[in-house]
Amino acid sequence: MFQVKLKWRLLLCLILGITVLQAKDVHVSVNGNDKQDGSLTNPVQSIQRAIEIYRISEKSNYNRSYIWIHGGTYRISQPIELSIDDSGSKNAELVVKAVDGEKVTITSAQALDLKWKKSTGNIYKAKLRLEEDIDQLIVNGRMNHMARYPNFIESSVGQVNGKKRTEPFNGGASDAWSIQKSEEWKDPTGAYMHAMHRALWGDIHYEVIGTKSNGELEFIGGWQNNRVNSISAVHKSYRMIENIYEELDAPGEWYYDKKNSMIYLYPFHDIDLYKANIEAVLQTQELIRIVGEFEPYLTKMDIKGGNGIVFHAQMPTIKKPVHHIVFDGIRFTGTSRTFMDNKEPLLRSDWTICRSGAFYISGAEDIILQNCSFFQLGGNALFVDGYNRRVSVKSSYFHHNGATDINFVGSTQSVRNPLFQYGEKKVPFDNIDTSVGPKTPDYPEDCLVEDCLMTQCGRVEKQTAGVNIAMSSRITVRHNTIYRVPRAAINICDGCWGGHLIEWNKCFETVLETGDHGAFNSWGRDRFWHSASPNGAREKMDDGSLRIKKMIERWDDAPLWDAYQTNIIRNNFWMCDNGWDVDLDDGSTNYEIYNNLCLRGGLKTREGYHRNVHNNIIFNYYTCNVPYPSPTYDQFKSNIIVGDTYVSTFPTKWGGSLDYTLFHNPCFKEVVGATSIQDWTFQDKNSKVGDAQFVAPLDGDFRVKSNSPALMLGYKNFIMSGFGVVSLHLKELVPDVDIIMPSQYFDNVRRGDKNIKYKGAEFNSLDTGSEQTAYGSKSVSGAIITKISGASAIKRLGFQLDDVVLKLNKTDIVTAKDLQKKISKLKEGQEYTAVVLRGQEERTIKFKL
Repeated sequence: MFQVKLKWRLLLCLILGITVLQAKDVHVSVNGNDKQDGSLTNPVQSIQRAIEIYRISEKSNYNRSYIWIHGGTYRISQPIELSIDDSGSKNAELVVKAVDGEKVTITSAQALDLKWKKSTGNIYKAKLRLEEDIDQLIVNGRMNHMARYPNFIESSVGQVNGKKRTEPFNGGASDAWSIQKSEEWKDPTGAYMHAMHRALWGDIHYEVIGTKSNGELEFIGGWQNNRVNSISAVHKSYRMIENIYEELDAPGEWYYDKKNSMIYLYPFHDIDLYKANIEAVLQTQELIRIVGEFEPYLTKMDIKGGNGIVFHAQMPTIKKPVHHIVFDGIRFTGTSRTFMDNKEPLLRSDWTICRSGAFYISGAEDIILQNCSFFQLGGNALFVDGYNRRVSVKSSYFHHNGATDINFVGSTQSVRNPLFQYGEKKVPFDNIDTSVGPKTPDYPEDCLVEDCLMTQCGRVEKQTAGVNIAMSSRITVRHNTIYRVPRAAINICDGCWGGHLIEWNKCFETVLETGDHGAFNSWGRDRFWHSASPNGAREKMDDGSLRIKKMIERWDDAPLWDAYQTNIIRNNFWMCDNGWDVDLDDGSTNYEIYNNLCLRGGLKTREGYHRNVHNNIIFNYYTCNVPYPSPTYDQFKSNIIVGDTYVSTFPTKWGGSLDYTLFHNPCFKEVVGATSIQDWTFQDKNSKVGDAQFVAPLDGDFRVKSNSPALMLGYKNFIMSGFGVVSLHLKELVPDVDIIMPSQYFDNVRRGDKNIKYKGAEFNSLDTGSEQTAYGSKSVSGAIITKISGASAIKRLGFQLDDVVLKLNKTDIVTAKDLQKKISKLKEGQEYTAVVLRGQEERTIKFKL
């Protein structure tokens, strides 16, 4: 058998003109030649050629095989591909490695040789004929930008209402897409329109395909967000448009007129254009592809998400994985943006995804990326897609990438009864698959992200994260530093299938461009999930009973069908200015959370089951204001809350337990029972108010002294150092973080209810971020109907419990008093309209007094 294999290899060598190497080392140099044998003295020029040489060589079962890449920039127009024929073995991996001390860059950016001429003003032009459009232009290593409106402003972290923010898309304007603006443009076809979701739940993008007769832009797109159903979901102010010649009016902007083969550039003032190095990123999204062997058939599924777009999914099934390959010490940069290809909904999360990345892995086992850097990539940096086992990313640096840094995303075919829209009709009870766990093995499992530095991801797309996990099992995210990101640092899209370990991470300056989210964020809109609001679950059976209650009565293990393995979040440093430090959103189930420092936005557990939150330091508040029927098996125990208390509209409806909390107040000389909390929650029998006696909180040491009352409540000190990256060269890049103690502390006095009673109903102003997220509102305004009797005149008019009244006869309702005042002036016999937020959707009600 060996002789037969050898003959075929020799024949292949003759065809390819390759000499068989018995040595396992292949060398690559930018000055090499692909006709050479790949030895140290005769290196090849391309990495793909080196892989071909390795592929036909005899491999050892005892020693690693190396492809040594010597210093230089390797420009590619097609991804470098590795298959099952390139697999190593447990003790003899294939290692693709930069030579020690030499800088190796792999990029799709192509060097341009241009003859610049003066055009008009500060604008230069040059002839350039390309088969593909230019996506990005780089001058002397610096990213320049498509001609745009409004002009690009450098990203910086500022303060808005005392909270850290950065400007989405580096500048936006409400008139960016207006008819008045479009009249200034001769032909905007090919322009890109970028905007935020009106509630800042991510981003939306369009491509202009023409102009209507009335001057309005005609466009396609809008599929990049799973909570968008029309153009009305677009934010009014955070809008930007690019790739328009007439907007070429600022340094660092460019425009490529492909039709006339001409490129225009307004160079930065310090650039000598005649000596500058010009690079263009065209349409290459991927640099490396490690892909196993799949079955010849595809599982097809038409997926209709919350954006109304049907995505035609084609999902492969693993046959034979590629395995035991290592990439070490390589810099990856220069791939095209992917925002117009971001179409696939990730179940009922708010995300859609483009299954590509600069480094793409699918159908693989035992793959290691270490000591690499991922810089200025247009889309995702790393995408681990479908079946994968034991993929590890270690000691690497991710910065200034267009989308998410690291994605672990399984195949939808592995999910039982998958649904894709927030309000999608539930599967009838008799048709529910009640089996536990995944349906097929086509998902990432037992993977690791460790000692990685991630900053400024989401430069283009905003529904992004440092690490995103969806339809995956047992992913460990450990000792990473993630900061200055538009949305979450770490995001889990669903409960499929849990077992994740999140520990020793340092995450700060998060949710800088969005809102209603967390430094850590999760959803769990799984098979069991039913929508809810502060009065509880909303969806009912035909007989009027709660559907979730009926479901749990029938199958008490339903919440654990998908989330069957416990997620553990421990020993992390979290900070979020525009949301929660830890946000367990809709349905997030089966979590144990302990030994965390939540030092800015607090912690939230929205409706769900089996959340054990204990032994954490939590700044500001614990939010538990959207309940499921008891029992939910939630526990909030032996935590220290610094600054405020709980946020709960109806705490007696909360289905979990609350006790042994210390509400820290340094002004209290004695420890007292949290009596006002006890009277409010009917729980917290053992909770106290007093001075926690922290050792050195401003220095980040929140250990408590030996006589602290927290210790009497079951709290235990934990290690206050060692968060984040451990590699010295990465630690040196991390900025200092200021810890700001709250300006006010809970004084054991609860303020009175804000409700206004009127015509058999009670109204409350929506005036907090916690209420905003509970009701799914786009802003902190409106009047909430918190109580309504069956005989109420308000109910007869068509209003319902938990409605948020936003408008009455086209007049904005900002507070409950606004609504009371407006209703009192209505006249009998006349017709009126109201806009309400019901079940996180706006509806119009017409009524007559």
